[in-house]
Amino acid sequence: MKEKPQAPAYGFGARTTKILSSMAGRSKLPHTVANRAMSNTVSNTVNQSDMQLHHAKLMECINIDTVGVELPHADASLPRAFTVVGPHGEPIPDSHWGRGRAESDFGAKTIRVWARGRKTKQSEGVKQRMLYVEGSPAYHYQGHNVVSSNDLTMLTHEMVRAVYETHPLNLHRGLRLLLARGRYAEVTRLDVAVLVRVPDKMTKAALVNAVALANVMAGGNMSLYANEATYGDPSSQMQAWKLYDKFLELQKKGKFELPESDAKDALMDLCGRTLRLEFVYRKKFFQNHAFFKGRPVYPAHLTPDVIAWMVMESLNRLHLKGRVHRRYGMDELMSIPQPYRSTFAHWQNGLKVRQFLEDDTEFKKHRRYLRARLGINIEDEPPSVIVEPVELFDILHPKNFVPAPDVVKADPAVFYQACMKAAVRHHMEKMGGKSVGVGMAPIPVQFFDDGDSD
Repeated sequence: MKEKPQAPAYGFGARTTKILSSMAGRSKLPHTVANRAMSNTVSNTVNQSDMQLHHAKLMECINIDTVGVELPHADASLPRAFTVVGPHGEPIPDSHWGRGRAESDFGAKTIRVWARGRKTKQSEGVKQRMLYVEGSPAYHYQGHNVVSSNDLTMLTHEMVRAVYETHPLNLHRGLRLLLARGRYAEVTRLDVAVLVRVPDKMTKAALVNAVALANVMAGGNMSLYANEATYGDPSSQMQAWKLYDKFLELQKKGKFELPESDAKDALMDLCGRTLRLEFVYRKKFFQNHAFFKGRPVYPAHLTPDVIAWMVMESLNRLHLKGRVHRRYGMDELMSIPQPYRSTFAHWQNGLKVRQFLEDDTEFKKHRRYLRARLGINIEDEPPSVIVEPVELFDILHPKNFVPAPDVVKADPAVFYQACMKAAVRHHMEKMGGKSVGVGMAPIPVQFFDDGDSD
């Protein structure tokens, strides 16, 4: 008996059917027995090779920005500390909490940290110490978040390490080892960004406005900063998205201070020709998703493979039924034969065609030809842009996403990476090689306190 092929996405089968069908299109291959065997999880119309290609491309293009985690059984000495006092002025036990920020070498304070107690069902009224950390580890170490690593385990570990370097952190060595392995620190927020290539002869402003208009016409919740950014489901507690011009944001802030190098030039060029599409996933998304429901989500769960499927699912939620308008460029103009080319060019630029086509016969000839060829009427008022059918779905598509250039990834000053194998070895050595814990257990069975607070 032949084994039934499994869906390539772990737990994303219900929505993946729609995603793959729309992204891959109808397969031109004959429907074999193997194709029919996948009908329960993936549509038969899916071109499997195209789907795998899109998924592999997405994994290369993922940039992790903001990360939020909860660290149970952890505490920190924070500058702003508060305590609840009783009626006689005595502090109530386990009521203190505090907040602070981790400061980078160049003064950035993008990582926030809170420490407080939280009651759990198992604790029967006893508060459990909890540390909340949220921020952009990429910006903390790189000085920018244009591109970043897709390794969530590494970024989470380094974000907690940044907090430790700023504030004394009370975290057992065993928990640090689990953190380096991605098996500790429950994920409560994850911002994933991809860079979208803007087609030639199309402005970023036109694309942003067209996406916003398509979302409005589809009845979606959105907000728009004209020509700059559009936000989808901005108040959602599960997931949201935004499309914006990162290059314009950097120009307004004026804080893109990096040493002159080929990597910096490549970054600026990348910002200049792309828009940033960013998806925000919150704790309720992980709690209610079929793949994650019923268990906490740790960085080791969110591999680049799984994050890529999450992005593909989010792309399917976008209402991309719309078109972008753009001007005819030189190539399109040259495809129009003379003398109609000059007539069209004058009309496109807002000039009165009647001023240079005074003969009625000649004018009617040009009008008849351009209406039949391009569907325009040169007697009408010229629009600011010429309607060119460019589907939004063809633009916001994995094949049009741009990965970080190799020259950027090779420069540690602009692309931060850390070796988690070295971090694991470091913690193992501090523990004397006595690592304990089973599977994905967030808490080790026992601790070996070596007295070292590193």
